[in-house]
Amino acid sequence: MNFNEVEHIHRGYEFIIPFGATATYKFHKKTVKLEYNKILPVNFEQPHIAVDENSINTLIALFLDVQFLNNIAKSISISNTVDLSFENISYGYDAYLQNMLTDFVNELKFKQCGYTLITQSIAIQVGVYLLRHLKSNCLLPVNERYYAEKKPIARAIDYIHANYQTAFSLNDLAQVTNLSPYHFSRVFKAEVGKTPMDYMLEVKINHAKELFLKCRDKSVTEICFESGFNNLSHFSRTFLKKVGITPTNFIRQSQ
Repeated sequence: MNFNEVEHIHRGYEFIIPFGATATYKFHKKTVKLEYNKILPVNFEQPHIAVDENSINTLIALFLDVQFLNNIAKSISISNTVDLSFENISYGYDAYLQNMLTDFVNELKFKQCGYTLITQSIAIQVGVYLLRHLKSNCLLPVNERYYAEKKPIARAIDYIHANYQTAFSLNDLAQVTNLSPYHFSRVFKAEVGKTPMDYMLEVKINHAKELFLKCRDKSVTEICFESGFNNLSHFSRTFLKKVGITPTNFIRQSQ
């Protein structure tokens, strides 16, 4: 495939999955770098072009019919979505999608009895997967979670407890779970009851409270940094918000 072609559109939704290297796509004024093990959605009749000279030459270009995907969106959405539109960013995906695509190709290749029914079923599953994992204007109920998500969230919680003293981002947490940042945030809040960042702050504040009770010779500043904060003012504000009193008053009340 020639990546240095002119800007073009498709009469359906395109989902680009590269293998082995990177490519850069341009959508009007927005440029997106697409990496290995990522997926990039292109909307119906959305102009786009690959702009780098050293682009990859191996990829999967997954095309879904407009009416087909919009019908799936309407059937699972809480907002009766029309004119489905995805955000053009690079998303992570997992082995579940890869296995579905492999099964789809094999069914078409060998054409055993019932292959048309199986390929139709897989196509629907792929459509639902993309709507669950990629950010779009399709609003899903918060309990729409696929079967393997609880274990990744447990990994994220373990990661937070093990690394609360170091700086990490939402993207770092999402990589631990192999979910896109947007989908990870939704699933985490549905499972835990709060956002990943709120949970991380709660872990830090709980650790600070333990230090105040156990290490009475340490200053507020020392405990601030040992609890993973790098700013005393931010620590004090967060402590007050989470605990209801300032760190100084907490120390006084615990004496």
